[in-house]
Amino acid sequence: MKYAIIVDSSCDLYIDNNFQNDTFMARVPLRLRVGEKEYIDDFDLDIAAFMKEMSACSEATGSSAPSPEEWYNAYKNADEIFAVTITSQLSGTYNSAMIGRDMALEEDPNKKIHVIDSKSAGAGTTIIVRKLQEYIGKGMNFQEIVDHITKYCETVKTYFILESMDNLIKNGRVSALAGKLAGILGIKILGQASSEGTIELLRKLRGKDMIYKKTVEDMFSSGYNGGKVIISHCFNEERVKYVSEMIKAKYPEAEIEVMLTGGLCSYYAEEKGLIIAFEVK
Repeated sequence: MKYAIIVDSSCDLYIDNNFQNDTFMARVPLRLRVGEKEYIDDFDLDIAAFMKEMSACSEATGSSAPSPEEWYNAYKNADEIFAVTITSQLSGTYNSAMIGRDMALEEDPNKKIHVIDSKSAGAGTTIIVRKLQEYIGKGMNFQEIVDHITKYCETVKTYFILESMDNLIKNGRVSALAGKLAGILGIKILGQASSEGTIELLRKLRGKDMIYKKTVEDMFSSGYNGGKVIISHCFNEERVKYVSEMIKAKYPEAEIEVMLTGGLCSYYAEEKGLIIAFEVK
């Protein structure tokens, strides 16, 4: 098979390590740690049970990157490969993917592998995959796709809406007092993936709907004008519908794709969290 798209488990698309539209698709999982238990973030992971266990655990939780060997093995299935990883600022996954690339090229110097640091996660990696599929479908050659996807990545923005900070508290990112106070006051957080791939805080707001209204307003003011939107969510269909309706009210032709978060993004976004990726012009 000529082309392959390989992702890590920050991509929430269902990928069955098989051929999709004549392109080999594979997903290399991260590991998730809850107390003494370790989970493989594959499609056999029961997200609801995982979230319940994580919520009940008072110990620190964490994640670990796939090994270079796992990436190397995934690269074997095609001649020309595009790999998309979670931001290198949050995980060692990108570095593992690059080492795996070097291993594969040492074995077969004629192979072509382009590794993309999404500088994002969840919907942000997924929207890049969708664009790669579009370019492959148009019959572009490898270098044309590399050139186009590099420019495209500069047009992608990703927002994160958090309704819970329990995991941030457990990992020392937020003080227990501040986190509990935010929960009592009903404070919700809007963050974004920066151009460097770090997470930046944009807003802290109270009220059931205010954070979602402001998120859509921020989308419009940042340059979104009706292009593709990916929304991944952790069991929050109600707010997804609310956000989608606000987008459609201004841009009826907007293409909105919705999916549940996998293990890694459920871990980061937590219960009711949303990750929204969109194109800006």
